[in-house]
Amino acid sequence: MEEYNIWYAVLHELILELLDVWPALKRKPWVGKVLDWTRPDWVLWKVERTMLDVSEQAQKLVEEWEKEEPPKYEYIEHEPDGSKAQDLLGGTMEIKSTWRRD
Repeated sequence: MEEYNIWYAVLHELILELLDVWPALKRKPWVGKVLDWTRPDWVLWKVERTMLDVSEQAQKLVEEWEKEEPPKYEYIEHEPDGSKAQDLLGGTMEIKSTWRRD
């Protein structure tokens, strides 16, 4: 990841929260300048936090999937029906799952 200034990222986040509380701050020119100045650091911080969150969610999913029993399949091969193609290739084949959807 690229380097960013954590203080700029926190300042940007704080100003965004303050704008929710006091919308009149949007009219102040210095607020826009501060947001413009701190936005690149905030974006890098936000991306890093989001990627960490996604990694944690993926790890939890993998752990849940490892706990589950893998599905079992039934392989069925039918006898050839006498046609030339099936005499050469063999009969039809099926794969069926042994579980049912509730």
